[in-house]
Amino acid sequence: MTEDQAVEIIARLICRGRPISLKDVTPDTNLVEDLGFDSLDAAELLAAVHQETGQQLNVTSLRDFQTVGGVAKILSSGVIGEPA
Repeated sequence: MTEDQAVEIIARLICRGRPISLKDVTPDTNLVEDLGFDSLDAAELLAAVHQETGQQLNVTSLRDFQTVGGVAKILSSGVIGEPA
């Protein structure tokens, strides 16, 4: 999966659970500052990514969750965590 494809997936998953237009979510969108993400939102996004792609991302803190592009980079790199 390319990083652009991963951005599309992440953006779609974010918009699925929030009243945000897909065109308003870019790789530079900050999940905490722009979208108000907290740890529960991050966990829900991780679960949605796992359900959508089968990959369990190796993200250990919200610092890894700063931007849509940052999450997409982790997803496209194929770095996965321990099996659920």
